[in-house]
Amino acid sequence: MRYIPKRYTRKRFTEEQLNRANNIDLADMLRTQGEKLKKEGRVHRWMRYDSTTIYGNKWFRHSRRVGGGPIQFMQHFYNMEFVDAVKYLLNGEEGKVFTQAEHKPEVKPEFVMPELSKNMRRTFAYLIKTRKIDADIVQYFVDAKKIRETEKYHNVAFCGYDENGVMKQMHLRATEPDRKFFYDVDGSDKQYYFRHIGDDNEVYAFEAPIDMLSYITLNKEDWQHHSYVALGGVAIDALKNVLENNPNISKVYLCLDNDEAGDKTTERIGNELTENGVEWERYHPAFKDWNEDLKVIRNPETAPDFNMTM
Repeated sequence: MRYIPKRYTRKRFTEEQLNRANNIDLADMLRTQGEKLKKEGRVHRWMRYDSTTIYGNKWFRHSRRVGGGPIQFMQHFYNMEFVDAVKYLLNGEEGKVFTQAEHKPEVKPEFVMPELSKNMRRTFAYLIKTRKIDADIVQYFVDAKKIRETEKYHNVAFCGYDENGVMKQMHLRATEPDRKFFYDVDGSDKQYYFRHIGDDNEVYAFEAPIDMLSYITLNKEDWQHHSYVALGGVAIDALKNVLENNPNISKVYLCLDNDEAGDKTTERIGNELTENGVEWERYHPAFKDWNEDLKVIRNPETAPDFNMTM
């Protein structure tokens, strides 16, 4: 079923008001409240919640893999209802006075693919030995040039392409098990995140590429006939793109993490799909994510102290 974007209206706020609220510079706002931020390249790290990075009017809390704009920021960190969050951002009676500094809109950087390595030994070792993904699954995506390896640091690269086969997105992840590094290459277009498009009417959506590959490994029968997409976090952009460009797809399976953030994201995306007439269902892993499920099946001794039900 083709995805038709829906315009949302709020009786209490005009579209112009919502746009202003959603374009507040979060770093400036936090500074006026006396909060400490650390500049790291083009982003700021909020020291109160040091897993949270801020870029203009966008934020992402890496520890919980959740993010969004200013309204979601006030709801998430200050436990505000939607109306109160907007009022605060618009200098309402319940909020502090905040005058935003003048900011010129930043030009999105051009996507430039990093130099790729001719040798992918580290990528194969990481995905197969460390992450326990089946070798034939990894090889399939390598042959499709959707999994690559960078020359510098030898990170695994999960690649996304547009409708014309042009690479538009690349997500990097460290291949050393003890090094926590994951990063979308500057200029990446999130709507073209890592995916596989099959020929039937089903698409399975995941938070991250490794979740997607783990699920395929666990459910290999006729897997190539289905479609799969990584969202790159909690945004719906990549799933929208799949639905818009594949009108044969009529059923969505939301396969997000089995935690609070996954629950909230499933509810939010599910509501949007329902309002657009798209049928959907939730599949969730027994443990936190699909790779943890996979590793427990490969080595049951690593399971937490509760019974796993698939």
